[in-house]
Amino acid sequence: MAKINTTKAAAIAVAEKLAGRKQNSTFSTNSTSTTSSATIPIDSRIPGLLTVTPDLVPGMMPPFQPNQYHISDPLNPPETLPQASQSQLDKGMKIYEGSTRALKLTGAALDLTREKFTVIGKHSKAFGAGIQAATEIEKVKGNYLDYLNQKEVTTQKSVVLDVNQVKTVADTSISVHSKDELNQKLLQASIKAEESRLKTVESQGKLSSFKAQLGDYIEVKQ
Repeated sequence: MAKINTTKAAAIAVAEKLAGRKQNSTFSTNSTSTTSSATIPIDSRIPGLLTVTPDLVPGMMPPFQPNQYHISDPLNPPETLPQASQSQLDKGMKIYEGSTRALKLTGAALDLTREKFTVIGKHSKAFGAGIQAATEIEKVKGNYLDYLNQKEVTTQKSVVLDVNQVKTVADTSISVHSKDELNQKLLQASIKAEESRLKTVESQGKLSSFKAQLGDYIEVKQ
């Protein structure tokens, strides 16, 4: 039991030494912050991320003093060497083995979580690619609808063109007949004018003949 107490005392001494380092570090930090009060500290810590720095490593190590295990005479080991009973060994080994298994399971869980995050990233990329594909499909649908709409517009223009062509042919035929009708009317008017002129000439001839006969008659009377 004396050996165990010695080990505990050594562990307490190491813990106190580490606590003294932390206090000195805290005092140094406070002094630095006091002298540079104009500097605003920036917290660069990431929430949830474990932090390990060289100054934190000693506090994370189990107490161990190599000088306590110094042996000057291998054939006569000193009684001051730290010792543990068989029951302590069995109990401690069971605890350490259980803790080792727990750490292995925790590591496996972290490996699984890492793979899960990797798959989540791939899932997100695939999902994004699907959205892009859907967007391109909708663009093609829109282009197809534009094509159908333009096709209908072109068909309507073709119908209007056909109607206009028929109308042009009809108007052309009507204009030909209208011109012929006008020409006939002009010819008829010309004929009537000629008839009137001939009648006028005939009337003038009759009038001249009548005047001549009348003149001869007057001369005879005289």
